[in-house]
Amino acid sequence: MAKTTTRPSRALRKVLSAALLGLQLAVSGAFAGSTDQNKVPQLIAEAEEHALSGNYDDALPLYERAIARLADDPLQQNQLRYRYGIILNALGGQRPDLYPLARSQFEAVLLYVESGPGIPFEHSAARVRSAIAHTYHQYSAVQENPNRRAIMLRNAYQLYSSAIKELRAEGDWQNLAITAFNIGQVCEWQGNLEEAIEWLEQAVALDRQHGFADLEEDQAYLTALRELVNPQQPVGNTAI
Repeated sequence: MAKTTTRPSRALRKVLSAALLGLQLAVSGAFAGSTDQNKVPQLIAEAEEHALSGNYDDALPLYERAIARLADDPLQQNQLRYRYGIILNALGGQRPDLYPLARSQFEAVLLYVESGPGIPFEHSAARVRSAIAHTYHQYSAVQENPNRRAIMLRNAYQLYSSAIKELRAEGDWQNLAITAFNIGQVCEWQGNLEEAIEWLEQAVALDRQHGFADLEEDQAYLTALRELVNPQQPVGNTAI
């Protein structure tokens, strides 16, 4: 099979740069144990170079080797899994086949987080569920089989709904706003415009209350949905 090499768009490069910087900061001084662990920052640096040049077929195995080398440190391993999943999600717009791989990373992280309530982790189970939902949500857009698409959207809706309740209880307002937007889009794709509007209204309210940068985008989407439900009547005397 030929290698997949695609030059990332400017927007994608920005997302990748932020995510990859986070990876480097997380691992640059964290591993002082075994020889295998000491090689992790080097593996990630090489993976970053390949990913930013669009050479994903060389980049992704390096991330997976780094994850494998952290088998004796479950906390660091799952932190890396989560960040790797975020990168795969970012790449999914160009490579939809990566969404299932991203999901597998997040599912492993969720299993770790839920294995013990006292485990310290930087992301809550709710945030991880929302990330899993996103993989179903976005991957559904490229499904030609309507039944498969419907199943993915239903899975996304259920996971987002579960995450919403916990994010609200945790006061994680930004991720709550993002998840409300996403579940609204799922509802639109399912043909349920009324419920989509209700979720977008929540997202816009949170954006406005907390000064989130997505306010303008979310408001525009809400306006478009309202127009679909109640289109403006034509102006003039022409009979329709």
